[in-house]
Amino acid sequence: MITLSNIHKSYKSAAGKELVLKDLSFSIDKGEYVAIMGSSGAGKSTLMNILGTLERADAGEYVYGDKKIERMRKGQLTLLRNEQIGFVFQNFQLIPNLSISQNVLLPLIYSRKWLTRKNDRVLKALDLVGLEAKTRQKPHQLSGGQKQRAAIARAIVNDPSLLLADEPTGSLDEENTEFILNIFDDLNQKGVTIILITHDLEVAKRAQRTMILKGGVLKEFSI
Repeated sequence: MITLSNIHKSYKSAAGKELVLKDLSFSIDKGEYVAIMGSSGAGKSTLMNILGTLERADAGEYVYGDKKIERMRKGQLTLLRNEQIGFVFQNFQLIPNLSISQNVLLPLIYSRKWLTRKNDRVLKALDLVGLEAKTRQKPHQLSGGQKQRAAIARAIVNDPSLLLADEPTGSLDEENTEFILNIFDDLNQKGVTIILITHDLEVAKRAQRTMILKGGVLKEFSI
């Protein structure tokens, strides 16, 4: 499903050019559940942004399915993200002045996949994460765990093929962490490919494979 070959990515800083990802190559098959670990500043979020087509690599090749990402135009990448990739972030990124159902609805507004029955899709996604009774509440009225569940509902409302989760349990307690990981387990059993960035070994153990990012390179890691 995903193949990265010889990926390089660097940024300009006050100290000069900083190489973040160096000659990075790996593949992830459809339906896999992969955890990526690494120390702060190792390039995990940069890698996630490249996988989600939010950033382009400076060099190398990224193939998503049968699509070569480097050859796609901005509009094509936007459509690909909206229809095939779901994002979950540590800080939720819910829009404060919208209700929970309105937040979850947002990806459907820009999608061609679900031209009708949008509200049914929203209610189904919220039901899957146990928030069917919270549709009219605003984000500030929810607990941290509930906000993350709402963010997951928004990420899956389009039935994505790939779910990218960047430290989704980093700010949650043990009970909410378990709840979120159970949702990921269920999604993966339904065929969703999951790539999870985490610093927590116990969280990483839920994945089928674990890789560690160090020095801009990914290596398999046994736990």
